[in-house]
Amino acid sequence: MSKQTTKENLITVGLELIRSAGYTATGINQVLEAAKVPKGSFYHHFATKDEFVLEVIQRYAAGEQERWEKFLDDSDTSAMKKLRVYFKDLIATYGRRGGPISGCLLGNLSLEIAGQNEEIRKLLAKAFDAWQGAIAKTIREAIEKKELPKTIKADEVAALLVNNWEGAQARAKTEQNDKPLELFLNNAFNVLLKA
Repeated sequence: MSKQTTKENLITVGLELIRSAGYTATGINQVLEAAKVPKGSFYHHFATKDEFVLEVIQRYAAGEQERWEKFLDDSDTSAMKKLRVYFKDLIATYGRRGGPISGCLLGNLSLEIAGQNEEIRKLLAKAFDAWQGAIAKTIREAIEKKELPKTIKADEVAALLVNNWEGAQARAKTEQNDKPLELFLNNAFNVLLKA
């Protein structure tokens, strides 16, 4: 296995720090110290903190895309089952797991910085749109397989799922427990997506 490059290391460390502490509370010096690299290494790869954060968002979004593809692209499984298992995996990944709940990087940055930086805002919106699109595709598949009624509007329901998940994540972060995430799952599948 090849050794991680300095740039990849900075992005990996930055992702964890920004996800747990936020944009404002994460300074470049903290990233450098945690990554164990000199200051010049940062500026060799990134002109500004915002340029760095754009790379962090892209890394996070790519990881989340890999997750939804793993769960939602399985053609042998019922569409509704895929969707439920996907959200259960999100709860297992981003829920309590014995440590503090940090929330979703996309949601956290949307609240903290999207209103101040247009380039970051656009990248966050693009990531949300891609995620919503993957969920909408799975809902359309469920409609085609008659797991959901034809009257369901896949794009609107996908938007509701993403928005409600983000709200549940914010509440779970505040309460430091999984109850909001479990409530989301229960209502998503037993109310909103009930066949």
